[in-house]
Amino acid sequence: MDIFFFYITWLGSILILLPTTVLVSAVFRRVIHLTDMCLILGGLLGSSLLAHVLKLLISRPRPTVVKDMLVTMPTDFSFPSAHTAQATAFFIALALVTSRGLEAKIGLIVWVLCGLVIVAVGLSRVYLRVHYISDVIAGAALGLVWVHLLNHLIRAMFSGGGHA
Repeated sequence: MDIFFFYITWLGSILILLPTTVLVSAVFRRVIHLTDMCLILGGLLGSSLLAHVLKLLISRPRPTVVKDMLVTMPTDFSFPSAHTAQATAFFIALALVTSRGLEAKIGLIVWVLCGLVIVAVGLSRVYLRVHYISDVIAGAALGLVWVHLLNHLIRAMFSGGGHA
């Protein structure tokens, strides 16, 4: 499990998700509508910004450092988990965009896979002992609420397009 969680946690890192978003947008620029790209990129960046602002406002210390950690303890505050917020926002936005127009069974598979990644990233943060479970729950809630609000905002702004 150590190796699995050591690597899966990176699926919540802005260092992986931001280049992935740019790459997906570039590769699929003719397929993905501009509003969809705004949802994915805005979801990721907004959740990251919100998580880091909340970390500063709440200033909750990280869990007590223990020996034999698999990763270096991050130096910022603990609450909420930015990795979980970012993974939630990115993968929920990705599921919204990619499942639209698919056959129901395939759309469900997309949602389940994205959900499993979100849960795995959240669990990895607790397993690696860099977050409390409440940090992860708050991060997931933040990412979910942010993408929901952003999706509604984009739909209102581009109500004629039907692609948000």
